[in-house]
Amino acid sequence: MPAPTIYSRPTPAPLAPPVNPGPAVVPPAGLSPLLTEPGPVFPPPQRAIPIYPSLQLPGPVGQQNMRAYRNSLLDQQWQRERSGISPGSERSREIQQQLNQTSPR
Repeated sequence: MPAPTIYSRPTPAPLAPPVNPGPAVVPPAGLSPLLTEPGPVFPPPQRAIPIYPSLQLPGPVGQQNMRAYRNSLLDQQWQRERSGISPGSERSREIQQQLNQTSPR
């Protein structure tokens, strides 16, 4: 049996680089004002919707972190109670002690 013939696609000939057409020619009527005058063509529309004050966060970052930590402890406590773990267990007492230390003043 003769060996199979392998065909390959010929590589295309390289293209010549583009030719520089030279400097641009200004049209007889002059350049459009859209090109010569920067900025919007029309004035911006008036706002129909009132501008609201910026969002007020519930307190300084430290206070937010403390609140998140306290919420995490409360969630742990709730999860343990829901699972039937005794509130007298060592971890439950630790959580309660930490909650007492972070109680809001």
